[in-house]
Amino acid sequence: MTRTMNVQIQDSPANALDLSKDFSNVVVAGRNMMKIFSIEENEFVERSSLGGGKRGNYNSYNDVVWSPIDDMLIATGSTNGAVVLWNLGIVGKSKQEKVFEDHKRTINKVNFHPTEAHCLITGSQDGTMRLFDLRTELRQENPTVVFHSHSYADSVRDVQFNPHQYWQFAAVSENGKVQLWDMRRTDRCEKHWPAHSSLVFACDWHSDIRNFLATAGRDKTIKVWDTARGGPRHEPEHTVHTIGPVGRVKWRPQRRDYLASSALVVDSVIHVWDVKRPYVPFASFDRHKDVTTDIAWRGDPHIMISTSKDGTLYQHVFQDAARPGDRANPVGLCINGRGEITHASRHVPRANKAITLPGNKIYRKNVPLSELFRMCKSKLSLYSISQKDNLSEEAVIRGIAKGYKLTDESLSELCDHNYRVAQDLGRGQVALTWTVLKTLYACSRQEIRPLSGDVGAGQEEEKGRVSRNRSQPGKQSRSGQQSRNVSGNTSESESESENEDENCRTLTDIASGYTVAASIAGDFFGDAELAGLGVEHLVSLEGGSGGGVDVQNSSQDWVLPSEAFEQRQEILEGGRSEELLVGVESEGDTSLQTVTVEDKTSAVVVWGIHAGDNRPTWDHNPVVSETLSWFAENGDVQSAVSMYLVLSGARGVDSNSVKDLVSEPTLEHWFLSYIDLLQRLQLFTKANEIIRLCPLSSVNTMNHQSTTVHSSCGSCGRNLARNSGTWWCEKCRISPSTCSVCHAVVRGLIVWCQGCGHGGHVHHVRESMMKRPGCPAGCGHHCQY
Repeated sequence: MTRTMNVQIQDSPANALDLSKDFSNVVVAGRNMMKIFSIEENEFVERSSLGGGKRGNYNSYNDVVWSPIDDMLIATGSTNGAVVLWNLGIVGKSKQEKVFEDHKRTINKVNFHPTEAHCLITGSQDGTMRLFDLRTELRQENPTVVFHSHSYADSVRDVQFNPHQYWQFAAVSENGKVQLWDMRRTDRCEKHWPAHSSLVFACDWHSDIRNFLATAGRDKTIKVWDTARGGPRHEPEHTVHTIGPVGRVKWRPQRRDYLASSALVVDSVIHVWDVKRPYVPFASFDRHKDVTTDIAWRGDPHIMISTSKDGTLYQHVFQDAARPGDRANPVGLCINGRGEITHASRHVPRANKAITLPGNKIYRKNVPLSELFRMCKSKLSLYSISQKDNLSEEAVIRGIAKGYKLTDESLSELCDHNYRVAQDLGRGQVALTWTVLKTLYACSRQEIRPLSGDVGAGQEEEKGRVSRNRSQPGKQSRSGQQSRNVSGNTSESESESENEDENCRTLTDIASGYTVAASIAGDFFGDAELAGLGVEHLVSLEGGSGGGVDVQNSSQDWVLPSEAFEQRQEILEGGRSEELLVGVESEGDTSLQTVTVEDKTSAVVVWGIHAGDNRPTWDHNPVVSETLSWFAENGDVQSAVSMYLVLSGARGVDSNSVKDLVSEPTLEHWFLSYIDLLQRLQLFTKANEIIRLCPLSSVNTMNHQSTTVHSSCGSCGRNLARNSGTWWCEKCRISPSTCSVCHAVVRGLIVWCQGCGHGGHVHHVRESMMKRPGCPAGCGHHCQY
């Protein structure tokens, strides 16, 4: 049974390989090396080693090819431009038969004709392709036919004869183009087209499908072309995307849509692709430790031979290949900033169940595994936030403009209100932005309360603080009392009222750079030991007015606890024991100063501002500036202007830092665009509000320009815009706006009847209409107020 096997050729890289006609032998060529191996059932067996020739130094081989017709002929292309023909039938050590030195630079490819044994074609770095007739003698003139590329500077990377049309061959070069040549015509190619965006390194004709050519290039793609098609825009039939530049490509025998490839750099894995599923390899061989230099199928679609820069020769079998498609994640989930969720899942074909028809049953055909890989399909679903009504974009803009609040409340209240408005109208991303702005600007950092070590002498904040027992001369504690000291003993007295907020630090404090440390460390180590650990600024665990630690006091008697985790306090049925007293006189010479201990091993002490923490705080203004610019650039200038107004005008603090969020020319453009949008929607009141709130003088003075209201005389209709004033008509010699009740000139708000034209002060007309219906002037008109 065929299995995966390998052999170490030599330490230097192997550049190329090729198989004999019956696929039982393989020739490998490289620098200063060319060897022939016999492929046995369980191993490679070296048969011969072909050394240097008798004429010149041709030992560095760039490519090698075994004749598909004559098993005795092997051709190599050297880095110095020489083409060497080897005849294994020659008796003796040297097997060289002919050496052609027509090329002046490195030979990239040599290839025998599939049906004409005497034809050998080469492609070189000098930009030419040469067709050698092996029947001619070297001393004859012009033994070769030369085909020139479009430019001598474009090196020819690969040449391949068409197995279906004996006169045609394809050539690929470094200019990214593919050329089709007729070997009977040397002046120009039959067809050419740009195939890749960069260098093309390899090509291969399909053995079963006529006119199908695969090319591989530096642009990390493998493209399949139908060369029978023409036209200026030659599009590929299939495109396979790889992870790196492709150096070799070979069609898989007896398989219509499968090909193998190896990378030129970076990747050492050989991939087998299904061109109809071009993004996931069908199978992969990862035995090599360095870049694979050449690959060949052993006449069987399940066996491949390869060589690499690591100097190894491998035989790969499909049963040992990795299947990347089987390891691919079949489910995908993603959520965007607007709250929309995208879900992708694999679509599994239905099971093979019978379909019952009248009189018989029909069974579905079983799907082979190779076809199942190609049939793999995915289902993509998009879930968005449901809205009450399918509102148009205009309706959303109107609703937001009418619903937003920009002033007259605190920043937190404005953000909450605008959040609800945007959320109700289906603008989830805008609503989320309002929440973030509230968190950044409205949620101020809570004042850090000093712990017991930082409390002054006149301040009393003794609510459940950690303490220790310290021996002092002349004092001792009350007899019979138990307390928790540094040795780990537990006090039976606890404070009954305990505020949880007093002992916890907010996330805002911790995120702002305040370091936390377990307070139990104070029970394990003395103050002097803590000072040696580099925590001199740690909040003192002792009561008192001093904030530091007395490192110099060497009379302290500290005892380490016997256990790392102390026992919980015993709960007494008759209630808690009485509080421990401080400074109670006793009969002995020594006394203990005892302070109540809170038995919480998980309590924390916080590094306060006094600790000298100079780490810089996070400046969120650049992020907010980018957010506003993103809204404006994506067509939502309404959100950008509204958020800027709330941040700059709704807070009772200095807004200089907020003004720097956006440059004045950009800000003026935003405001003018939003005002124009509101006016187009006939929201003139909202537009005037935006003008009034704008901090730019070029915008907020728009109402002072070209805003004139002309009044006219009610008797003659003459315009009252005169230098003498608008309260007197020069033609009628009367005041046009006199009150019908008090007969005085109305200077301010006036109300009048559109039927008879009489009116006056608002409060006079209202009182008159309440007392007597009808016109206040007594004209007999039935006025309505």
